[in-house]
Amino acid sequence: MAAEQLTLIISTLNDELVRRVLDIEKAKFPIADIHWCWLAFGSEGRYEQTISTDQDNGLIFDAGAADPGPLRERLLPFAQAVNRDLDACGFPLCKGNIMAGNPQWCLSLDEWREQFDSWIADTNPQALLNAAIFFDFRALAGDVALAREMRSGLRQLTLGNAIFLREEPAEVTRKIRTMQTD
Repeated sequence: MAAEQLTLIISTLNDELVRRVLDIEKAKFPIADIHWCWLAFGSEGRYEQTISTDQDNGLIFDAGAADPGPLRERLLPFAQAVNRDLDACGFPLCKGNIMAGNPQWCLSLDEWREQFDSWIADTNPQALLNAAIFFDFRALAGDVALAREMRSGLRQLTLGNAIFLREEPAEVTRKIRTMQTD
């Protein structure tokens, strides 16, 4: 079996487990009136999970024009319970704390947009690492329209930005030759 097929199968099974945990936990918390979406990042976001993996997840929610703080405060206990349950199921807590139960990754749509915008504007190594992890996201459960809207906004932010454009091999070769003759 090819590696791509194997990681797709593992990721799909992991997705179903996460969705089941989310279904169990959301019934325990007063969040039914909140539009939220559980996000998978990094390898899970790319369907490239292996058997040994930790959690890389986040939450996006719709705060509208309201202060996102009170909604985040309601969502965090739910997200932390899901993170604990996933840990108990064999998905260790992320050592980098990239989990929905971390207030830093439980954000409104507008806050996610601001976060992505700051990473795009900042070329330091940590911002580039975050871009590599967080730009590969997908919706696992909840209001997936929020993730689609976030993806659309991210496309607009990166459109035409040279850092995010793949150069053709001929262009790279030309640049290398130019550097060698300078």
